[in-house]
Amino acid sequence: MPTKLRVVMAADAGRLHLTEAGVQDVARLARMEALCFSLPWNEAGVRGELESNPFSHAWLLRFRDEAGLDAVAGYAFMWETFETAQIARIGILPEYRRQGLGAGFLDLLKNRAAGQGCEFLRLEVRASNQAAIGLYEKAGMIRAGRTKQYYSDGEDALIMALPLESEETTCL
Repeated sequence: MPTKLRVVMAADAGRLHLTEAGVQDVARLARMEALCFSLPWNEAGVRGELESNPFSHAWLLRFRDEAGLDAVAGYAFMWETFETAQIARIGILPEYRRQGLGAGFLDLLKNRAAGQGCEFLRLEVRASNQAAIGLYEKAGMIRAGRTKQYYSDGEDALIMALPLESEETTCL
């Protein structure tokens, strides 16, 4: 049975848009995790994030190609807490990488966070993930710190942050 999702934001002349995912999308999100990460969240982890974290929102990046076909190209988990939006996970499926979708996805997430009153966007990224670091820096994020041995395999994480323009002072 197809999932009916609410469209939240649109960008890139209607080519990209976000829809909020829910518990009905747990299996899909876990499959995407497995395709995007070497240490993916499993279904129980995804379900816990959706059901137990009141600040967490899961987003599907939908992509409309030149032929007008609509597909899910990626996903993100973002925690909106008071003045900060934290991107906990973000992934573009392998077949959609290197098409400029990551930059558009970040723009949609930044707009969502600012629209909810967040003043900052932040995330952690593997110190070795030069492609992602380059994307985040191109989006205006700065390196705000480093957490030693952040990942379970011992790799460090870079903390990246971006101030957001917002009329509100806190996330809802």
